[in-house]
Amino acid sequence: MKSYIEALLFATPEPLTQSQVNGIFPDENVDLENIINELNIEYENLNKLIHIKPIASGYQILTKPDCHLYIQRLYNKSRKIQLSQPSLEALSVIAYKQPISKNDVEYIRGVNCDSVVKTLLEKDLVTIKGREESPGRALLYGTTQSFLECFGLNKLTDLPKLKELTELLGEGHSPTTLFDATE
Repeated sequence: MKSYIEALLFATPEPLTQSQVNGIFPDENVDLENIINELNIEYENLNKLIHIKPIASGYQILTKPDCHLYIQRLYNKSRKIQLSQPSLEALSVIAYKQPISKNDVEYIRGVNCDSVVKTLLEKDLVTIKGREESPGRALLYGTTQSFLECFGLNKLTDLPKLKELTELLGEGHSPTTLFDATE
């Protein structure tokens, strides 16, 4: 079964989920997490430059950071998400405060966010999650599955806490290097 799971991980461009595996092997009792752990141990023991990481409620095979330069050369491009500082700020507010209205994002940032929110929608990093119950029924925004995938997160609770961000920034990291989507 482990070989089949490994093949499925290589074949799918999206994270492989337990429910997908259950649908593919309906008569088998497959413990995806256990198989992933076994594969990761094998990869580590063989000094492979790949590992399987939980992303967006599933699992995906990724290369280790040591390979980034060579993969970038192979494709002659970077997988970094190109976001302006205002876009990163708005995305951070949306990620931590979702669901949130554009007006609330603007209030927190202190500037108009029309074009920034439009850009984030176009890049599929945020989506409309509903409407406020207050007068005017403003649209509410939240992050997407693509957001989790781009930033290598399994779930929103994997976002760094404010204290962790303060410590990282205190160590000389810039806010943009904290959101490098390369793996």
